[in-house]
Amino acid sequence: MSTTSREVDVLIISDLRFPGGTSHSIATEIEAQHAAGYTTGLLQLNGPLVRKARGVNPAIAALVRDGKARLLVGPRPVAARLVVVRHPGVLQAAAAQLPPVTAEHVVMLANAGPRDTDGTVVYDVAAADRAARERLGREPLWAPIGPLVREEIRAEVPADRLMEQDWVNVIDVDSWARPRTAWAADRPVVGRHSRPSAQKWPRDAETLTAVYPVDGSWTVRVLGGADPVERVLGRVPRAWEVLPFGAMTPQDFLAGLDFFVYYHDPRWVEAFGRTILEALASGVPAVLPPHFRALFGDAAIYAEPGEVRGVVERLRADRAAYEEHARRAGEVARERFSYQTHVRRVEALAGPPAAAPDAEGPAPATPAPAAGTPLVHTRADDDAPRVLLMSSNGAGMGHLTRLFSYARRLDGDARTYLLSMSQAVPVAARLGHPFEYLPSAKALGMPPGRWRGMFVDRVSETIRRVRPDVVVFDGTWPYQGVDEIREKNPDARWVWSRRGMWRAGLNTEQIGKAAWFDRVLEPGDLAAEYDAGATVGEPAHRVGPVTLLDGADLESREEARAALGLPQDGPLALVSLGAGNINDTSGDLGAAAAALAALGVGVCVTVPEIAASGGPGGDVHLVRDYPLSRRYRAFDLVISASGYNSFHELLRLGVPALFVPNTATSLDDQEGRARYAADHGWAHTLPALSVGGAQPLLADLLANGAAMAARAQAADPGNGAPEAARLLLDLATGETR
Repeated sequence: MSTTSREVDVLIISDLRFPGGTSHSIATEIEAQHAAGYTTGLLQLNGPLVRKARGVNPAIAALVRDGKARLLVGPRPVAARLVVVRHPGVLQAAAAQLPPVTAEHVVMLANAGPRDTDGTVVYDVAAADRAARERLGREPLWAPIGPLVREEIRAEVPADRLMEQDWVNVIDVDSWARPRTAWAADRPVVGRHSRPSAQKWPRDAETLTAVYPVDGSWTVRVLGGADPVERVLGRVPRAWEVLPFGAMTPQDFLAGLDFFVYYHDPRWVEAFGRTILEALASGVPAVLPPHFRALFGDAAIYAEPGEVRGVVERLRADRAAYEEHARRAGEVARERFSYQTHVRRVEALAGPPAAAPDAEGPAPATPAPAAGTPLVHTRADDDAPRVLLMSSNGAGMGHLTRLFSYARRLDGDARTYLLSMSQAVPVAARLGHPFEYLPSAKALGMPPGRWRGMFVDRVSETIRRVRPDVVVFDGTWPYQGVDEIREKNPDARWVWSRRGMWRAGLNTEQIGKAAWFDRVLEPGDLAAEYDAGATVGEPAHRVGPVTLLDGADLESREEARAALGLPQDGPLALVSLGAGNINDTSGDLGAAAAALAALGVGVCVTVPEIAASGGPGGDVHLVRDYPLSRRYRAFDLVISASGYNSFHELLRLGVPALFVPNTATSLDDQEGRARYAADHGWAHTLPALSVGGAQPLLADLLANGAAMAARAQAADPGNGAPEAARLLLDLATGETR
């Protein structure tokens, strides 16, 4: 190999921004190479197939951060024993972006055919081959990803350079395999996951309804959205459970299925079918169109669309036959598609891993966490206690944020999982928590009585899979069915995380549901003295007010403004009114903007309010971030509703505040909370915003807000999240009964 400053065993050239299977396949090959001792370099080409501005796929970026691969940027030469080009069209279009590359072997991985379903040319075999010879200095070996692509390129690739074995996708079978000891529910549960592309679904209603029934006889679950279904049927069947892309991990989704059923537009050539491989590795029998037999052999079950119902019903009635199919699926996945499969083909071309690290030195370490508790979750050992954190849908982020607060303090001591009816739950991924979305009755447009059965089945299935020691429900209205779930799954301890400050006289009938739980955990409220609701005096383990962050977690003013794209100079105010989209706050927003502008203060508005009102107009900065509280020092004051999280974050973190209670909340006594803060000189409050009413209070906050905020901080008993986490951990380990 030529002497160079950048040498690796394997160099992968691709557009690393692909959102789906291509990037996930790259990530798994990096993992396999790293585990076998190979060094991996990555070269990014901005190809024509990714039309939106986006960064490197998060799965690949995480591997770079972990030191398992190096992203090679800049014009300096690169040398590799093996170069793998993933997607010929990328190299064909963007080869000029490459630095000088020296290679001993080059593989052109054809992970799709040269033409799309409508005949559109995706790449030209001869042009891509020529680009490889000219820029990489070798005649490439062409490796089709599967038998269908092999047939498409066979006539165009020189026979002596068409690899005998397909370059199939691989998977870490051990991390996907799940035991299947019982049916997921009392009727067949079938499902699929994929991107919501029309080509990945049957194109006619007859086929679609034959393989995915709409009559409610089966539970049909979809991960990744079902927009193409709506275009074919005119609606998404109400009996289906449809989750958006990213709502839960594919591993957890597949663990909740009895059968993986995957049918697509027959005009489309599915080059490989990575989601099918994931299903096989997880041990769920896959029912597929017959053309997949050439790729997956006896690992799957093959049927024409009209035969699918019979296949599923027959295996549902014969558990032994079902388990044999599941066993064989996992066995074939391990034999033909494991990491070792990939290592063997790399070794055949590149030889064993180099003995010494590359010349650029060791891979960069993961950055050290900032002061305070790490914000991104670190997964605990497999034998650590397990805590399932469950929330209702709510109107904003309150329930989820409280659960994140507990999870953060359990970090390293317990394995935490999120199950939520909030459509905001994918934010859990930013914090490193595994999660899944359970649609509420309202989200599904389903009568509560019918939804209850789905709720019981889904939560029970999650509990069987996760095997939690403790289940925490955060909400003010425990759902009917919790008692039934407990009877079916008696091993876990249950905790009701129930904040106070309910409106007087409301929700009193819910107090008796405390009997469903082993403990009631009450996050404290700085305004508890004004609490006149039904929880007052009820038995509970009370802790201090709970917030996700503490003062040590905040960024400096300069860092926060830079991160949010805000000007460094001049006073700025944040306007954050209402819980999510519960109100139309356009009147308040306009008044706030006018009052602040009159005082020479720049206006920043959180995006949910803009979405609800259509925008306040004028010169405002839109702010979208979570958790936004880490950047509160960017603002000189905040105009906010007085929901539990906002109220306690602003006062605890020392931010001058004008509270405008959200009176449209069903239960939360925001007026009482805001009044208490004003009565104690911690903040100002107004029942509604007007320019004349707000302007003098905002002027006072600019002059005296820091002193007011300091009084609130002096009265703060401290964050109750660590004590709450200790209680949950003690319950999980049996220290507390």
